[in-house]
Amino acid sequence: MTNRITKRKWVFLFASSVIAASLISAVVFSAKRQQPKKAQEQPRVTSMPPVFSKVKNLEVVNAWIANPGTAAAGVAAEIRNNSLKPVIQVDLACGEGGITRSGINDMHGEEDPIVVIQPGGTTTITMNFGEMTAGMPLVVSAVTYADLTEEGDQSSLKAMHSARAHDKAEREAAKARQGGPTP
Repeated sequence: MTNRITKRKWVFLFASSVIAASLISAVVFSAKRQQPKKAQEQPRVTSMPPVFSKVKNLEVVNAWIANPGTAAAGVAAEIRNNSLKPVIQVDLACGEGGITRSGINDMHGEEDPIVVIQPGGTTTITMNFGEMTAGMPLVVSAVTYADLTEEGDQSSLKAMHSARAHDKAEREAAKARQGGPTP
């Protein structure tokens, strides 16, 4: 009789251990399945993409890799203004990334912009590889001239308008904090 009770205890203990191990395994595997999958990293730009302009009067006269072999590596583009109007904003885009050189900053509004490219002059704009989308060209995509006429890609122009509105709101808020009149 004692032998039978001992066997039952061992069977019960063994069955309990198997059930506990099964439950733990099920919980672990279920948790692993529910973990969000890591987003696949986008390929990084590491070499010179094609560079061109969508703006009729802005010409890319030279482009090169700036800061090669460093974390700040990117493409520098020398852009010439072939129009008779001064440029106050120019936008470079590469896929989802973009950079805008703007003469409309915190100190100057649209009423008193800084010229970023004189008529017939050039400027160099550098865009880091990390801001660029692999497989896409680097494009001079939009421009705003000093007379506030614009040319270029609609999405780039929309982004420039949004940035100008944001900067204008910040200038007005800063003037209000200082107690000065708003333009």
